[in-house]
Amino acid sequence: MSATAIGGRTGGYVTSWLEINLARLENNYRFFRNRIGSSVSLCGVVKADAYGLGAVPIAKELVRLGVDFLAVYSVAQAAVLEREGIKSSLMVLMPIHSVSEFNGMHEALADQRIHLTLHDLQQIDVIQQLAQQVGVPVPVHLHLDTGMSRGGLNTSQLEKALHLIAQSDMVRIAGVGTHFAGADDDAVFSKEQLRRLSHAMDSYRKNLPPDLLVHAANTFGVLRDHCFHQAMVRIGLGLYGYGPRLMPDLGREAQTDLQPVVTWRSQIIHLQSYDHGTPVGYNSTHLLTRPSRLGLVPVGYADGYPLALGGKSGVVVWADHKSSFVAPVLGKVNMDQIVIDVTDFPGEIDKGTAVELISCDPNSPCALERLAEQAGSSCYEMLCRLSERIPRHYDESPHETGI
Repeated sequence: MSATAIGGRTGGYVTSWLEINLARLENNYRFFRNRIGSSVSLCGVVKADAYGLGAVPIAKELVRLGVDFLAVYSVAQAAVLEREGIKSSLMVLMPIHSVSEFNGMHEALADQRIHLTLHDLQQIDVIQQLAQQVGVPVPVHLHLDTGMSRGGLNTSQLEKALHLIAQSDMVRIAGVGTHFAGADDDAVFSKEQLRRLSHAMDSYRKNLPPDLLVHAANTFGVLRDHCFHQAMVRIGLGLYGYGPRLMPDLGREAQTDLQPVVTWRSQIIHLQSYDHGTPVGYNSTHLLTRPSRLGLVPVGYADGYPLALGGKSGVVVWADHKSSFVAPVLGKVNMDQIVIDVTDFPGEIDKGTAVELISCDPNSPCALERLAEQAGSSCYEMLCRLSERIPRHYDESPHETGI
């Protein structure tokens, strides 16, 4: 495998690792490029360390593929990419209220590669101060609240913001955007939000530049309807191969063409046989209904394997490179380990046998969407909660599932 490891505060012994397939990331990127067409810009969302997958390697690959923008949440996240020499245009989504947040970012600001998101009127003074320090206008994107109620300008604030910006030659309006509250399951309200965005822009069209980047669609919006694409789309989860299978009303194309990029692997470190009726784990939440052979896998909730999966999920145990077996997780998930039932494993099994906790096969019992549903969680949370102590490996070969 062509791979590079980063991170992983493991204290020496690696108990598990993530394999992140960059060839699959490229496949997903090209899927969305083809879907939106050449006239629509693509913003790759790499906030929260690219959903826990590693913002720097993911961003470098997206830049190589030709992404138009990268979106981060905070200035600190933008600074990480800047220090690593990533020269893409960066959209900071978080409201900023202090010039000091931009220490060390003056080169990127002078190149106008940092685009800020305007949520309130107080930000305008800070942005003007920042622009005066670097001597060039700062591009901003006006964020309109069209129904999410999570930050952003209302209609009255938009009018005042446009009036204040018109008096300044150091703040440049580069875009107007909003965020859909439920593009995954509510097309009607998403279209109403889009109508509200269009109405607001029409009301103040004379105050807006002609080359404005209008953006609203996330992964689900892009997949939902072409009307949501506008001038730019912001895609995060879909780039990593997740989302379409959560929208059963979509066509088969998106369901099958996007490829999950993440595999989480570990191994069995202990095996033991137990009698019928033996309790398993904390609080004896599971009693064996037959003589059983149990294996110990050194992964737990400290690594990001949800406590809620205890007694619900399964892991894939690989007999060899082609044949596998689903072993149920018994009892409670522990801080650093889980117990799996390998009684019915077809063949020889020993310490060191490979285990797959999250599969890149969307039809696997341990596909991310399925685990998220079992845990009462979401793909977003499942990815972001994966611990930094797990090493990340980046594979450039378009391998199939397996080991």
